Amino acid sequence: MADGHDSGRDGHPAEPDPLERYFRPRPGAHAAPGDDGDGIEGVTIDGMPAPRVSVDGPRGPRRPGRGLSPRAAMSARRQKRFLTLTGTMSAVVLLTSGGAWAFQNYVTGMIDKVSVSGLGKGKDAPKGAMTILVAGVDRREGLTKAQQKAAKLGHFEGERSDTMLLVHVSRDHDSVSVVSLPRDSYVTIPAHRSNGSEGAKGSRVGARPGKLTWAYQFGGPDLTVSTIKQATGVSIDHYVEVNFFGFVRMVDALGGVDVCTEQAVNDAKSGLRLPAGKSHVDGLKALAFARARYTLTGGSDLGRIDRQQQFMAAMLKQALSTKTLGDPVKSTKFLNAALKSLRVDDKLADNLPKLADQMKDLSTDDLTFATVPLSNPDYNTVLWNAPTQQSTVQWDHHKARDLFTRIRRDEPLAEHTAKPSASPTQKPEDELTVPPDDISVRVLNAIGTPGLATKAGGQLRKIGFEVAVVPGVARRGLQTTQIQYGPGREDSAKTLAAAIPGAKLKKVPSLGSRVQVMVGADWDGVKKVKVAGPSASPSSSPEIETGTATSKLCA
Repeated sequence: MADGHDSGRDGHPAEPDPLERYFRPRPGAHAAPGDDGDGIEGVTIDGMPAPRVSVDGPRGPRRPGRGLSPRAAMSARRQKRFLTLTGTMSAVVLLTSGGAWAFQNYVTGMIDKVSVSGLGKGKDAPKGAMTILVAGVDRREGLTKAQQKAAKLGHFEGERSDTMLLVHVSRDHDSVSVVSLPRDSYVTIPAHRSNGSEGAKGSRVGARPGKLTWAYQFGGPDLTVSTIKQATGVSIDHYVEVNFFGFVRMVDALGGVDVCTEQAVNDAKSGLRLPAGKSHVDGLKALAFARARYTLTGGSDLGRIDRQQQFMAAMLKQALSTKTLGDPVKSTKFLNAALKSLRVDDKLADNLPKLADQMKDLSTDDLTFATVPLSNPDYNTVLWNAPTQQSTVQWDHHKARDLFTRIRRDEPLAEHTAKPSASPTQKPEDELTVPPDDISVRVLNAIGTPGLATKAGGQLRKIGFEVAVVPGVARRGLQTTQIQYGPGREDSAKTLAAAIPGAKLKKVPSLGSRVQVMVGADWDGVKKVKVAGPSASPSSSPEIETGTATSKLCA
């Protein structure tokens, strides 16, 4: 077997093994190190070890043939680059879409949701114009006793809405209008089921006048939304609630904000102490600045509203500054603080990331503030839950109607111009001057017929009066319906008398500023009234006072 071939049993050369050719060295291949080239061509099986095959040296092509042409090589390189590019683009799309999905889920997972009835359908959300009710709520959860004491929050039971804002986002999401609603606004709180603070839980409570802040106390977000919808005529699409603790955390996450005061402040009730001029305040001081009332404004809620608007402008500026947006740690802290401080309706929670992305280019010039115009900032009246008169805030319904109409029509508040009215003229004595929607009236049953006062109140409400039906029977046996009014309410009583045919007018000094209807046996429904309104020159109907967030910042 020296020649490497096997022989058959008869001495003739055997047929070559068909697999042997795969183990033979290829023509032109180098010998393995240590191989002396003594004719070993392939594999033998009679005890001779197989030769070592070197893997270090270059190997020739498995199949002989010419290399790729230049054109084919270029085509192969192009195909490789194309595959690399498309693979990279797919990876980028996957990563970015995955990041957006992760952010969406992060936000919706962090934020607290609340179910609120009476909201708009929001079928186009997050596109199109929308109106959002923002309620600053006096909830102390998350605050330690030491923090509550430092913030001067008191120890009252239950929850209250300390601040209410109607926030309107324009159709193109390039501007925002914020209308502050005074918490002591004198409004009609619609009929609702008691939450336990007005009698037995679940019992029906009829519509009656009260302060706007009571709506949250007596019925939470649901009653608050229905009260404001009725008072403004504006459909509310979404609901946002901010608690005190979240307010403090958001300010601290920004590193504080700048506020300004014209005089030094030392407010014992809120704990606020600031020098005159500009001050940089932390979360607790910012809360005191937004809530301070008695020392700065003599108990008026209007001065507090102005400071709240000033503070919101300062916080917006700080949140949009490069110092915040360019600092990943600070921006993340602010985002987390904001998400933990909010409760929003379910629909808004789902759309919040997209809405925030659409509004990312807003500046302080794009945010306009306004306050509901008032006819009487210190309207004293007796309310159902107090034996003595309470101070409330009465809206100027003519101007307020114009303000809310502009919101419904998605018109900018700052471009409002007063419509010129006719020059003063003499009016006949019997001409009506006070419209029904400027008149708040109590309706009492003075005959004893069950449900008569409720029926009368509903009829008056339909033609525009603000009505509160007093439960029970005030007296029995009154045959002729009587309109009673206090000093200075003659014009209002005259409008009411025109709406109730056959009713008698009676001035009752002890009523103060109230007007009420004693429903008698002759009640026969109501009729619409036409009011000319007070004539005045153009200058007597000033524009609605507005201001951008920029104008609210410290100089």
